[in-house]
Amino acid sequence: MKLTKKEEWIIAYLKDKDYVSPSAIGLEHARTFGYRGAHHSCWASPICLRLVRKGVLIRNDRGHYKLKP
Repeated sequence: MKLTKKEEWIIAYLKDKDYVSPSAIGLEHARTFGYRGAHHSCWASPICLRLVRKGVLIRNDRGHYKLKP
């Protein structure tokens, strides 16, 4: 399975974490790479959903994500 750089970054970020909201993922990405205005869930949600479909992440009923065990 081929992953994009953004998918790889999210996987690395979620390593050893419990469920994390897409907003928190987007905020950390913005802080890490110095982006402005990219700190909300609209950046991370589609990528996380794609990773759920690929079987890499799981999503809880609150829409938060973690690595699949």
